[in-house]
Formats: sequence, C-alpha cells, structure tokens
Amino acid sequence: MRIIMHRLAFGCLLVLGSLLVAASANSSPVIGVLTQEVYTDGLISRHFENKTSYIAASYVKYLEGAGARVVPIWIGRNRSYYEDLMHKINGVLLPGGATWFNQSNGYADAGEHLIQLAVQLNDNGTFMPVWGTCLGMELLVYKLANGTDHRISCRASGMALPMVFKEDYKQSRLFNASREDVVALMVANNVTYHYHQFCYTEADFVRDKLNKSWRVVSLNNDLDGVEFISTMEHLKYPFYGVQFHPEKPLYEFVRSSIPHSAAAVLSGQYLADFFVNEARRSPQTFANETEQARMLIYNYKPEYTSILGSSYVQQYLFNNKEMQLEEVGSEGGDDGDDSPSYYPGNAYGNGKGAAAFLSIGSGPLLVLLAMGLSSIDF
Repeated sequence: MRIIMHRLAFGCLLVLGSLLVAASANSSPVIGVLTQEVYTDGLISRHFENKTSYIAASYVKYLEGAGARVVPIWIGRNRSYYEDLMHKINGVLLPGGATWFNQSNGYADAGEHLIQLAVQLNDNGTFMPVWGTCLGMELLVYKLANGTDHRISCRASGMALPMVFKEDYKQSRLFNASREDVVALMVANNVTYHYHQFCYTEADFVRDKLNKSWRVVSLNNDLDGVEFISTMEHLKYPFYGVQFHPEKPLYEFVRSSIPHSAAAVLSGQYLADFFVNEARRSPQTFANETEQARMLIYNYKPEYTSILGSSYVQQYLFNNKEMQLEEVGSEGGDDGDDSPSYYPGNAYGNGKGAAAFLSIGSGPLLVLLAMGLSSIDF
C-alpha cells in the first residue's frame, strides 16, 4: 500500500509539474510592434543617416513592463513575411503615429496584412490578440470596415482626460474583471493622454452599423465639446483600441501636458497588463530559441531623440538593410513634430472631416492633398 501511495504521489507531482510547465510556457509572450515610416525631411532624417522606419521606445517598455518581449514588425515586406511571423508571435500592437493610410508599402499596408492574418488565425481557432493605440485603433476600424473611413476631425492634441465609461462597461472583456477602486481612480483623475486630429463618434458607429462589430467602452469630448470614442473592443475577435496613449504616462516625459500621477500610471499599467495577459493565451512559439533571439528588439539600441526635439524620449530607428528591404516609402512622421504642422481634410472614404487648418508655408501639402493623400493621427 505504501508503494502505491508513493507512486500516486509521484504521479501527482509529475502531473502538477507538467501543468506548471504548460502554464508558464507562455508566461513571457512575444508581441510584435509594427514599425512606421520616417518622414523624408523630418527630424530623424536630418539627424540619422539612412533611417527609414522607427518604433517609439515607450511602446516597447510598455509591453516589457507587463512581462512581454517585443519583436519589431517591418513595413514594406511581402505577404509571406507577415504570414510567417504571425504564426510565431503571440500578439500585435499597432502604435500611434503620423502617416498615411494610402502610402504604399508602409504602415497601413503592413497593418492590413497583420489584421487579415489575425482574423484568419482566430477564425481557425488560434488565439491572436491585436491592440491599436490612437492611429492603430483607427487603422483597425478602417481595415475591418473594408477601407471605408468613418473618422471625423477632432481637436484633441495635448489633452489629459479621465475615463468616461459607458454604463455597460463591465460587460466588456477589458473591464469585466477590473477592481472598483482602480476604476474609481480612472474616473476621478486625468489618466488618459490624447494627441489626435481625428476620431470616431458613437453616432457614426450606430448609423454605419459598426456597433454590430465593435463595443464602445468609453467616451470623451475634444476641445470643442465633440464627443468621441476613446476605448473600444471588437465583439468577435480579441481586438482592442484606445484613442489615447496609455504608454505615455509611464514612459514619455517630453510634454508637461502628459499626466504622470499615480492614477495615470496605474491606468496605463492596467491596460498593458490586460493586453499582455491576452497574449499569454496564444500558444504560438518560434521554431527555436535561436530564431526568436535573432528577431527580438534586443538586437537594436534606442536613440535618445527628445534631446533633438522629438516628442519621443527614445526611438528605435531602422534602415532598409536591417528590414531586408531595397527601398521603403518615407512619408511618415514623428508623432507630429517631425512633419509639417497641419490638419488636412479626409480625402477618402465617405468624405467626412473637412480640412480645419493648414500651416503657413505648406504649399507641398496642398499638392499632396490634391493627389488624394490624407494624414493620420499621432
């Protein structure tokens, strides 16, 4: 009997050990962060030779601070590159920035591949979460609406605002397990930082039936009182979007308007923890540790760019050789202050969002607008 009990105990330990190994196998998920075009005559191009794309280091720290590792996702690559990578990583973050949706071989084209592949993976039973911040949220909606733009112009640059939840916010995956004291801090304090020229409205979502695909979780108002969607999640897929920047209160110190209070930091960390926990549910892995190590962001060093006038403290900067590219489009921006100051109209989709402002000396922009180009958010 004693031998049987020992064997049972040993068997239980083996089972427990295997369960612990399985549970911890993806305790540090690998999340891909999409790179973005560098503006041709902008700050980065003036100070760093041959750099054609970037990732703000705050997005990398944001994910690492919640226990994830990061792989940069190159723009300008062919479909097979994205297909291969999307079967190895555990989630995708589409960052904010200032680029074009119809710029060939750039952020939007790469984002389209990633979103389509994430849909396919989830439809086939492989969990693949996607997070969109500001521009990334807009790209998620735009691509899942088959390239129809539903944004309007918003005046929300440099605003720190509290979370204004919808009454049914607890039904969302984002906040159904949130603690009441954490939510109370989010509601009572300016915890979210907004820096965007465009936005979505709940009225447009209802009219265009986007509310059949997306749950609106929170709303805010811009400087003119226009109500816009600030937090949302897809009803079918593990796709999430915020119009604000949860990474900035934790890691960006370039503007006095960015809140760094304990409540703002807690709010940003809550969202980072949520998304990384979603990525932990993805079972995918690289072929081996060597392949993974060669692709991680640790192979690159961030540059201290706020000292040059950038709106990012640090940036990872990449050239075409590092991205294994011959040539890549370079009509992007560095969070707005690397590109000309302007608020162009929305030149595609349903035509909403008329031009609000053009800076003096922006003649070349008028040419671009006449060609049907449109700027995005920061």
